[in-house]
Amino acid sequence: MWSLDKWRENPGNPIVEVTQCRQQAALFDFSFMSRARLSGVGAQQLVNNFVSRDVSDMPENRVTYCMRLNHQGYVTSDLTVWKLEGDGYEVMSGNADDIAALMSQQSPDCCIDDLSDSHSVFAVQGPESLLRLARLDDLERLFCLEYFEFCDLHIADLPVRVVRLGYTGERGFELLVRRSDAQVLWCLLTQEFPVASYAAMDILRIEAGFILYCNECPIGVTPMEMGLAQFAGDETDQSLSSRLKLACFTARHGERPILWQHPQSNPPHPTRGEIVVTSACFSPLSQTILGLGYIHTEAVTAGTTFVDPLGEFDQITLCERSFFDPSKRIARGEWTRECQPLY
Repeated sequence: MWSLDKWRENPGNPIVEVTQCRQQAALFDFSFMSRARLSGVGAQQLVNNFVSRDVSDMPENRVTYCMRLNHQGYVTSDLTVWKLEGDGYEVMSGNADDIAALMSQQSPDCCIDDLSDSHSVFAVQGPESLLRLARLDDLERLFCLEYFEFCDLHIADLPVRVVRLGYTGERGFELLVRRSDAQVLWCLLTQEFPVASYAAMDILRIEAGFILYCNECPIGVTPMEMGLAQFAGDETDQSLSSRLKLACFTARHGERPILWQHPQSNPPHPTRGEIVVTSACFSPLSQTILGLGYIHTEAVTAGTTFVDPLGEFDQITLCERSFFDPSKRIARGEWTRECQPLY
């Protein structure tokens, strides 16, 4: 059994880990996520002003996917908003700058607490996630947990917040635990789940068509251009022209890239016939290079040949986004009474 710190220093084989997650289950450390709690009569309005969606009608114990937009209407990052009891909310983001910006908006009507260093976040993903979690304790509540719903419970006497969501497209859960209890919970989880690396998570999210803010956002795009207009809310300026489209592609590359991103921090927009690659990996699911990138909307015609202006990828062919389970039926699916997934 490896400690959490030892595993972070010695990641495994990402291709094997991806296969384990798709076929069985895997454990991921998401403790890099930043998180803040808001409370007070002004919390709801502050959150509404901070993200791209109106959260006023969120029921308690639910999570909503949101984006942050800059003054130009371009996406800068994506995040989740959690509705607590009463007037409380939590915001979680992979971009620490989001929480820093939120913390600067303290007011007499809204108290904001930074929880980033007080809690750890683990994810268990894959078709056997519930089955393996249930071996650790009586977790009947998780059987009924809906997609993007959370609850507070105990695992081996440790208080844990469990939410049903994930970054893989598979059924699974994320677990929020006090930092002081993190090592104990991690050791318990590793008794049931093989551990997977960030590289494996990157492959899984590319297969599932999910964005990574530091890869897909810096080019300067609107929610519509990212294919995420349904998460942007009515406040988004729909008059902004859609010049780009985030597409999924297969390609050939001299190596098997892992955690690949565009070498320029602010990639240029593609011209007709070009694709600006923002993420790429070798995908066990497609058995080829699979990636995400932006194309010019006027170039989406039958038979178009796309060229990578960097010259790193060739034989580029567009495919459906998402490559894995485009309708997300698996992630939303139910569990059987034996804790096995229904397909």
